[in-house]
Amino acid sequence: MTNFRSAHDPYCLDSFGQAMRKITVGREHFGRGRLRRIAGILSAFLLLLAPLAGSGQTSAQEKSFLWKVRSEKNSIYVLGSIHFLNKESYPLKKSIEQAFDAASKLVLEIDLQSATPEKTQQVTLEKGLFRDGTTLQQSVDKETYDLTERRARELGIDLRAMNPLKPWLVALTLTTMKLQKLGFDPDYGVDRYLSERAKRGGKSTGGLELLEFQIGLLDGLSRRDQEMMLRETLKELDQLDKGVEQLVQFWMKGDVVSVEAWLLAGMREYPEVYEKVIVDRNRRWLPQIENLIAQGENAMVIVGAAHLVGREGVIELLKQRGYTVEQL
Repeated sequence: MTNFRSAHDPYCLDSFGQAMRKITVGREHFGRGRLRRIAGILSAFLLLLAPLAGSGQTSAQEKSFLWKVRSEKNSIYVLGSIHFLNKESYPLKKSIEQAFDAASKLVLEIDLQSATPEKTQQVTLEKGLFRDGTTLQQSVDKETYDLTERRARELGIDLRAMNPLKPWLVALTLTTMKLQKLGFDPDYGVDRYLSERAKRGGKSTGGLELLEFQIGLLDGLSRRDQEMMLRETLKELDQLDKGVEQLVQFWMKGDVVSVEAWLLAGMREYPEVYEKVIVDRNRRWLPQIENLIAQGENAMVIVGAAHLVGREGVIELLKQRGYTVEQL
C-alpha cells in the first residue's frame, strides 16, 4: 500500500481511554469492541505500509509460507504470517496445521497471551496521543489534513474527534476501518488464530519482543516520516481492496518472490525505515530462534511474512548460519 512497512500485528488497543470515549464514528462511539479491533491490527497495519508492487510470478508448484529449519540435533517450523484474513481463508493448508499440531511451543512476535487489551490500551494511550496540546491539524500540512478529512468523511468519521491523535495513529485507525469494511479482521489473522488454539490446547507460548517496542516503532518515526506515512496511506486506501486480496493470494500460494515485491519493494526506497523496521529486528530475532533450536524446543515460530523474504530475511539468515531450510 504505502511506502512504509513492517509487520506486525501486535494486537493492541482495547480503548484509548477517557480521552477517546467521546470520539464517534458516524453514529457509533469508539467502544471496546471497535477499539479492540483497531488494536488487533497494529501489526497488520505495519504490514500494509508499502506500495502495491507488481504481481511477480507464481511458483508452478504451490507451497505454503512455512519453512522447516533443521540442525543436527533438532528442527523447528517458521511460518510467515498475514495478520488479517477472513473466515473464507480457513482452514489453513494441511502443512501448517500439521506443523502446529507437532509443536509443543508457539513463539510469536509478541506473546498474545500477555499482550492484553488493557495493557495495549495503556501503552497506546501513552504513545499515540499528543501530550503538549498539539493537534493533528497543527502537525501536518494543509494538503495532508484536507486529504485526511476527506478520507475520514468517506468512512463516516468526524476528523475533529481525532485531532488529539498523532499522524501514525490516525493512519492506523483509518486503515483498520477500511479493512473492516472490506471484510478483513485481525481476529482471523494467522497469529491470533493459532495463539487461541495454543491456549485451548495447553501449548506454551512466547514472544520475540515486547508490545512497547512494537508501538514504539511507529511512535519513534520522525514527524516528517509520520506525515508521509499518513499521506501515502490515504492516497492508497482506494486500492486497498484489490491489493490486500492479491497479497493474500500470493501468501496462500507460498509465492515468496511476489510477497517480497509487494511488501518490501517500496519500503527499500526508505533505507533508514527499512533498516529499523525489518533488518534490525530480523537480526535481533535470529539468536532467539537459534536458542530454540539448540535447546531442542519443538517449536513453531510465527512472524510477519515480510520478515522471512529477501536477502536480509530470517530464512536467508538461517541458511547463512548453516541450517538446512526447506519450504513446505
